[in-house]
Amino acid sequence: MIEKKRQDIALFRYGVIAPVLSENVDVQIEYFRKTAEKELPVPHWGKKKYDPYTFKKWLKQYRHGGFDALIPKERNDKGRPRKIDDSLKKTITEMLTAYPYLSGAALHRLLLSEGAIGLGGLNEGTLRKFIRDNRLRETIPPTPRKKFEKKHINELWTADCMHGPYIKLEGYPRKHKVFLIAAIDDHSRMICAHGWSTQENAMALEKVLKEGIARFGLPKALYCDNGSIFSSHHLQMACARLGIALIHSKPYDSPSRGKIERFFRTVRDKFLKLLDLNEINDLHLLNLRFDKWLGKEYHYHHHSGIGDTPVQRFFTDSQDTPIKHVSQEELDTAFLVTIYRTVRNDATISHNRILYQCPPELMGKKIEIRYTFDKPTQLMVYQDERPRVTLTPCKPTENADTPAHGISFSKAEIERLRSGSER
Repeated sequence: MIEKKRQDIALFRYGVIAPVLSENVDVQIEYFRKTAEKELPVPHWGKKKYDPYTFKKWLKQYRHGGFDALIPKERNDKGRPRKIDDSLKKTITEMLTAYPYLSGAALHRLLLSEGAIGLGGLNEGTLRKFIRDNRLRETIPPTPRKKFEKKHINELWTADCMHGPYIKLEGYPRKHKVFLIAAIDDHSRMICAHGWSTQENAMALEKVLKEGIARFGLPKALYCDNGSIFSSHHLQMACARLGIALIHSKPYDSPSRGKIERFFRTVRDKFLKLLDLNEINDLHLLNLRFDKWLGKEYHYHHHSGIGDTPVQRFFTDSQDTPIKHVSQEELDTAFLVTIYRTVRNDATISHNRILYQCPPELMGKKIEIRYTFDKPTQLMVYQDERPRVTLTPCKPTENADTPAHGISFSKAEIERLRSGSER
């Protein structure tokens, strides 16, 4: 802290205790309590509230050491964070070397999850300051990169999810956060799949991809990060059924997905900033506004990276590049959720705490079951990639109307039952 700043703060402290020193207050503690209720303009720090006993400490310091005692003392460990020892410094350096593009917040969460720091210990601000002061990022060699671009459309789609604003939506008691899931075509920069939703989950991703594929055709490869919705078994199975290569970037390497990240920045700067969020009360309206913005602005605006508009570049290349389309039925089948169950001896299986009746011939066998996210109770048994039978919820009372198989009684039990019924 420079000398002028320290003296200004000391003058502020003296001004607070001056009425007590000049005996212009009747009751010292009452004056301090009333002063503590206010936000005081502290030089160089801004408005701040104090405890009344802090004022008493200043008064005591002044009476013992004069004005110099009110000057803030320099820290003996200035420039050295008090909560980062050599062992933690080594851990931080190793993590930054492994994940050079890890943000301060993400690094802090990683340190917590690995047990390197505890809750309530090192905070994010101290961590960022430590990295900046020690120039740790500058000592890490940059990852070798080259500018690339696919030769044709639909060779590569890059997908990601952007956290959007909080919006007051009908059906929700308070404002709800919305998410934008989108996929950009690497060659043309067309946004081939997109959609706003209230959840960042597999169901929202499925809806976006199915609509995009139905409109623009199948991509050869889908490039995304390691987030839970992009690394799920459900997406892996869907891509395998459709013949799409699912590729994941290295953890925390957002620059490798630079095209979609740049598009998200455009969304924030040129769509969200001009959008009156108070007018949006449902997701349908938000998606309509976004579709309109894409159609009139983004897709028809000259893109400096390709020297053309995205829609024109996509159309031009589509004249010579075959686009592979699939039917809606094939799409729905590819995105079916797949689970496996072993049929019990009473010819039932359980899913989401619901019992389903199975054909008796499946008892004891492990079966493959598929269903859609929007119809989670309509289960279909698949064999050899073909649907065989639809399962229905089990109704034990209806089963009681038909003869029970597999129940045998000894002669003694039969006689006991008969004698009981006679009585």
